[in-house]
Amino acid sequence: MTDFLGFIIVKFISVLFLAIPLRLALWIGRRMGVLAYFLNSKRRSIGYANLKSAFPEKNTHEIKKILKAHYKNLGMSVVELLKLPVTGKRYLEKYVRVEGLDRIKEARDKGKGVILLGGHFGNWEISSVGVSASGQRLYIFAREQKHARLNKLLNSYREMAGSKVVTKGFSVREVIKALRDNNVVAMLVDQDAGAGGTFVNFLNRPASTAQGPVTLGLKTGAVVVPTFMRRKDRGRHVVEFGEPLQLVNTGDKEKDLKVNIESISDILEGHIRRFPEQWLWSHKRWKSSPQRTVLVLSDGKAGHLNQGMAVAEMVEAALGSRLKTRGIKEGPIVKIRVVDVRFKNAFARMLLDLSSLFANSRCQGCLRCLKFLLKKESFDKIKNQYADIVISCGASTVGVGIFLKYENNAKCAVIMKPGLGRSRKTDLVILPRHDAPKKIRSNMIITEIAPNRIQSGHKKGGGLGLLIGGDANNFKLKREEVEKVINAALKIAEEMNQSIFVTTSRRTSSEIDLLVKNKLANYRCCKSLVIAKEANPEGTVQKILDSSDVIIVSPESISMISEAASSGKYVVVFKADSMSNGKYEESIESLQSHGYIKIATPDETYNALRYLLTEKPPIKKIEDREKITKRLERII
Repeated sequence: MTDFLGFIIVKFISVLFLAIPLRLALWIGRRMGVLAYFLNSKRRSIGYANLKSAFPEKNTHEIKKILKAHYKNLGMSVVELLKLPVTGKRYLEKYVRVEGLDRIKEARDKGKGVILLGGHFGNWEISSVGVSASGQRLYIFAREQKHARLNKLLNSYREMAGSKVVTKGFSVREVIKALRDNNVVAMLVDQDAGAGGTFVNFLNRPASTAQGPVTLGLKTGAVVVPTFMRRKDRGRHVVEFGEPLQLVNTGDKEKDLKVNIESISDILEGHIRRFPEQWLWSHKRWKSSPQRTVLVLSDGKAGHLNQGMAVAEMVEAALGSRLKTRGIKEGPIVKIRVVDVRFKNAFARMLLDLSSLFANSRCQGCLRCLKFLLKKESFDKIKNQYADIVISCGASTVGVGIFLKYENNAKCAVIMKPGLGRSRKTDLVILPRHDAPKKIRSNMIITEIAPNRIQSGHKKGGGLGLLIGGDANNFKLKREEVEKVINAALKIAEEMNQSIFVTTSRRTSSEIDLLVKNKLANYRCCKSLVIAKEANPEGTVQKILDSSDVIIVSPESISMISEAASSGKYVVVFKADSMSNGKYEESIESLQSHGYIKIATPDETYNALRYLLTEKPPIKKIEDREKITKRLERII
């Protein structure tokens, strides 16, 4: 039914345009393009994001200007195609200039056929008619459209000047025959080729590119000629035949394919960069790309950034699985960028949180809210950043993440509660169990612990790891409590010949730092002691976890406890008397009830350590990483 109605509508519009002078028809075509720009938000968003990725140096105004011109070009191209039945050869002689036609004649003199390579550039549909009208018999290698009547109508226009349309699939033999009969075959090479294509860099991203033209050229010896039709000034066009390509043929099939396809893509990219408004930006050229760019928004808190980076790193495993499902052999490429979000003041943050409730695809290309409410240095780093996935951790970054989702036509993942009912505007909400709401939405995933970057390992370490934090909201880490825990660890180390590995944090008080140094700095069993305020080498926590059988953790940081629990080692959290955050304390007790950690008071720490090292109960594995990765696979 859709096919039939579409056919009737197109025929009716075609009849109307046949009676209208060309100048007026082109004016209407431009207005149609502008209307499509505003009404077709899905394709407009794809086009804008593609332009932003390809031209990171351009601002939003420049990108929107190119995109609007692109839609105007499409509108005029449709009109010109519909008017072909009455304009025909006369129109082509008047408005289409052909450059480099001698190159086609010289190529045909070699007797092995000619392959014209082009893209969805200018008015590509009438370019074939222009070539045919110049006296060349042209075979057009084209895809079948899903609507049969409309496909037949389109092909009738394509064949109007004597061309012959050859559809892909079983007709490849016909194309080879046409080349061996020294005919000219036209192909477009700028659409996503899926799992069967060769990946080459194209406008800053790997793109799956069709192998067919190069394969045919190498197999038949046909001359390959880059061909582009560009719009010169509204109704006038130039068809340009470039220098024939010298295909590399070393005998190494895979290498030759890649080298030759790279050359073709470079030529097409050169034309697009010269005349960006004339390429078809609104199609999914990078649908099969193995590359994703992840933007992590930081609120300046190390724990939140660690969680955001952890999820960003999980994208690689999710993307690898996604590519495998699609039959794509290329390995995943994940580019992670971190941007600090800084507001002008507390009121600005509140206002952005409120305005993010009303964010939608119409916000794309605006960014006024961010410019007005963020500090200049923060906005300057954000405004030209392209991202496929935006990750926010911490309530202050969620609103910015939502606006950037629409700006980049990206996916948005949030760690912790989005707040203000904004979960509807995010693609994935990752919530530790203690933050889980009563009603779980379909875009939410509940984890046992906070996401972290620790890689699980069950290898025997032969030591005790001690992770000492510091003061936090409604909590003060007391010197006497830490001293009792250290004494318990020292006693076990002596009795069971265990090494000790220790790190404090930047939040640790100077009093406790001094205590730790006095107790452990010169102790023979202490193999590693890191005072974070003095020096904090990267990877310290992971090394401690790898080296230990049991990890002892202070209770104030869910991020630190989560890292320890992810290690696949025994974890003892010492419960301080000063703990007063009921909900937070409840979350730690929940981890114990599920068998992931053991809670002990400072006085009980010795017995807890001895029990774990002698009885060796089974360690329950946390599978949050696998759960998050599977959910990410759905949205990337």
